[in-house]
Amino acid sequence: MLASITGNTKILGVIADPVSQARTPAMANRLLDERGRLGDFVMLPMQVSAEDFPAFITGLRALKNFGGAVVSMPHKAVAAHLADELTPNARLVGAVNVIRRNGDGRLIGTMLDGEGFVAGLAGAGYSVKDAHILLVGAGGAASAIAFALAKHGCASLCIQNRTPDRVSALSERVRHAYPQLEVTTAIHETSHYDIAINATSLGMKPNDELPIANPLIRHCDLVAECVIAPEMTPLLQEASGQGKVIHTGVPMLAAQMHLMLAFMGAE
Repeated sequence: MLASITGNTKILGVIADPVSQARTPAMANRLLDERGRLGDFVMLPMQVSAEDFPAFITGLRALKNFGGAVVSMPHKAVAAHLADELTPNARLVGAVNVIRRNGDGRLIGTMLDGEGFVAGLAGAGYSVKDAHILLVGAGGAASAIAFALAKHGCASLCIQNRTPDRVSALSERVRHAYPQLEVTTAIHETSHYDIAINATSLGMKPNDELPIANPLIRHCDLVAECVIAPEMTPLLQEASGQGKVIHTGVPMLAAQMHLMLAFMGAE
């Protein structure tokens, strides 16, 4: 591998804070190796704080051998404002999880989290069509997943988050784009969900609270995660202990990987 890295190698990145838990570099470089493209491209972790992120993005425009990057927490929403151009899906969601650098230095952003999540579920044999779904989160990934669930025909969508204003804003945007869909922000005692999704960062740290309250898990058939590391989060452990079907965050990333590399020009 080292011998294949030359002065012509294009650098791809994973930008996050923290980044130590990221599986994307290993998965991407393995795919590049399988395709005979490792050396033409290589993916590296890039730990950048929220405070330094705007300046870092400016620097990427000047880095001529930079091909693109996967953008992870906490930068997805800010990246949408800093990119020079957004794909229609990124504009709709208001967040970016992949950027590429064009030859003129312009940065183009897209959002693949939603389609990746739905594809990951489908690959495990679960469909969101006609499903009643609970989505916890209102950030970039949650927004992308909300629009993808609506696009793929879920029957109803209940969105929860610790920040009421963000939940209200996301709910209104989804209703505006999909007026036929029942979108709520309230949970009732009789509520039942075919699928419950954690699209927050809760679960990455050992002392995080459960993103879905213990009693509410009993009202859900399948509990799904977006957190990748640890793969078995406390939420999934609790849901499994209650006899629920669980779905880790890894299939969401795996389903996106080919799309991410293609967008960054590493076909």
